[in-house]
Amino acid sequence: MTCRKAVACGVLVFVLSGAKAIAQPGDRYLQTRAGVLDLLFPLDVEPKPYAMKMVLRFGDSESQIVVIVYPGGKSEIIQYTLAGVSKGGLGQLIEGMEAENPNVTDREIAARVKVDVSRSAVDGEALERAIKPLKAIRISPVLPSRVIMGGALYEYLYDTWQESVHYTIGSPFGKTPPDKLARWMEEFRANLPNLLAQPPPKP
Repeated sequence: MTCRKAVACGVLVFVLSGAKAIAQPGDRYLQTRAGVLDLLFPLDVEPKPYAMKMVLRFGDSESQIVVIVYPGGKSEIIQYTLAGVSKGGLGQLIEGMEAENPNVTDREIAARVKVDVSRSAVDGEALERAIKPLKAIRISPVLPSRVIMGGALYEYLYDTWQESVHYTIGSPFGKTPPDKLARWMEEFRANLPNLLAQPPPKP
């Protein structure tokens, strides 16, 4: 199945980093850390096709959650975490490798990191209840202007196979719709153990 996806990507971030200058909006995919995470945490999933895919990437913990609903209603959650990397450890690794070799590539850095992956079937009705608050958030294609100094980046991708939206937003300290989206992501992550504790229906 081939289709052209319409992707809306909002990038509203000014980030201060010891190894980087201030990043301007639109530079997100040029940053080393983002490139490394793109290699470590894939956005594509197998098997295909799927009816819905939702990707939640958390900059505060350098982890990723992928929610997938397949045709027929079966659902699963895939969790990606960096093995043996403490909070902030990826940034320290990048800074150290760049200090040794300013021309080091994202792929070379990613090769130094191991990723733990777990897949779990999830009850479709419980998943729908967990996602329901997200439907009340209304985000305009023109995002509110704001300056975020420091903090973590959150990424949200929602994909229905034919169309998708992809937001990169900052830490949820305000009251704008992007803040609400990031807070929902945190709430979904916090509730994940309870969600996975509800066994999916038997086939």
